Amino acid sequence: MLTLLLAACAPEASEPCEPGRSVACACVDGTAGAQACGVEGTWGDCACIDEDAEVDPVDTSPVDTSPVDTADTAPVDTAPDDTGDTAVPVAPPLQVYLLAGQSNMDGYGYVSGLPPSLQIAQPDVRLYWSGIGAWANLGPASYGSLYGVEYFGPEVTFGRALADADPGGSYALVKHAVGGTDLLTYWYPGTYRADPAQGEGYRDFLVTIDAALAELDATGTDWEIAGMIWMQGESDAFEITQAEAYEGNLTRFIARIRDDVAAPDMPFSIGKIHCPTCTYGDIVRAGEDGVAATVPHVVAFDTTDLPINTDAIHYDGSGMRTLGERFAQSLAGEPLSVTPVPAFTLTGGFNYYYTGNFFLGYTFTIDRPITVTDLGTLDYGLNGLAYASEVAVYDAATSTLVARTTVPSLSSSPSSPWGAWRYAALEPVDLEPGTYIVASQVYSGSEDVYIFDAGISAATGFTWVEGRHKDYASVGLPNYVTSLPANWFGPNLLYVER
Repeated sequence: MLTLLLAACAPEASEPCEPGRSVACACVDGTAGAQACGVEGTWGDCACIDEDAEVDPVDTSPVDTSPVDTADTAPVDTAPDDTGDTAVPVAPPLQVYLLAGQSNMDGYGYVSGLPPSLQIAQPDVRLYWSGIGAWANLGPASYGSLYGVEYFGPEVTFGRALADADPGGSYALVKHAVGGTDLLTYWYPGTYRADPAQGEGYRDFLVTIDAALAELDATGTDWEIAGMIWMQGESDAFEITQAEAYEGNLTRFIARIRDDVAAPDMPFSIGKIHCPTCTYGDIVRAGEDGVAATVPHVVAFDTTDLPINTDAIHYDGSGMRTLGERFAQSLAGEPLSVTPVPAFTLTGGFNYYYTGNFFLGYTFTIDRPITVTDLGTLDYGLNGLAYASEVAVYDAATSTLVARTTVPSLSSSPSSPWGAWRYAALEPVDLEPGTYIVASQVYSGSEDVYIFDAGISAATGFTWVEGRHKDYASVGLPNYVTSLPANWFGPNLLYVER
């Protein structure tokens, strides 16, 4: 502490003064001191500093000038007043979703089943796929593509649906899926994180997750595990005891993965299998329902309405698109997307002995608003198109082109079959009630790409009006008309009602 030496200095203490005023005074050692007027209006003694005294260091820390509430010790309310909030908002953490399963999670939907805007990288969603082992922009990610055919899985529309539902959020997917793998052994999670008894798939899944999250940590990214989607079970549906054990095995799997990623309440969505060739598929589906009914924060949804490829196990392009959307919707507790359906189907016989190069189709009407998602052309033998085929839709009243896409040839990129047609996706096009013309390119020598005198069935709200064609296969409004039943039947379309 400072030691103060008092000395008698002028002015006299009895003299009146103005409180707060101070004057210089002389100390006994000859140095200058200070004499202050007190609150009572009289002078105090001369205050002098002992230069030999020990002086404490000065505290230079900031002074808390906040008002102190002496009534209680409740926290001070620092919320902004009505004059405006100047605080910088804190960005929410990156939402990380995990994806795992077998071939329908890996994905065998042909890339032509995606609209062009989804065939390219999506920069607002990140993807860490075990097939690459690095973060990249969202795009098709399937081990099946390593064999020369471009495939995609549910990751594309799953990520797109998440981001579209909340454009202000940030999203990242971590995916590991391998076809032909079972839950019983390949995805066996063990009893603790480093259990050497873990199946290869589960161990590789953890390695993928750890590597992805380590890269986020290295860049200082704030993240949290937001959920997981699971598409698996076909390989467990061919043996009765394995199928019956599925519910218990999946319950254990969910508990282990939640523990291993330190997310005990992680939302978990199950896509129930659609496998007509699986002997005990119904038992596995019942097990998936059982898990959703008994394990907290787990949902399961049906996929048996989604179209599958001719192998009777893998979802086709439109089916895979819908699958991804349903995963996002199921986690959010929202209504599930309906899958697109064809406008016309074959229900009877037909003829196909004409050949030639044509742009042909038919006029049809609709009595309700629809959205066209895919255009297709006939491939009755389902042996692939020898030539790519452009398909177009015109407004009959104005002859205006309203939709157009190309169904690729077998040699360039396979396209998804539905019934007797091959389809390719386009950017969705809304059609109002009215009359339209649809036509596709067909070529000589490809007798199974168009038929006539066909027995057909129209979807609700559609009416077949007349056949149309033009010579040569160049795209253009078909100008020759025939009113015979289902003549020049080559193109088709997939749609959803609005």
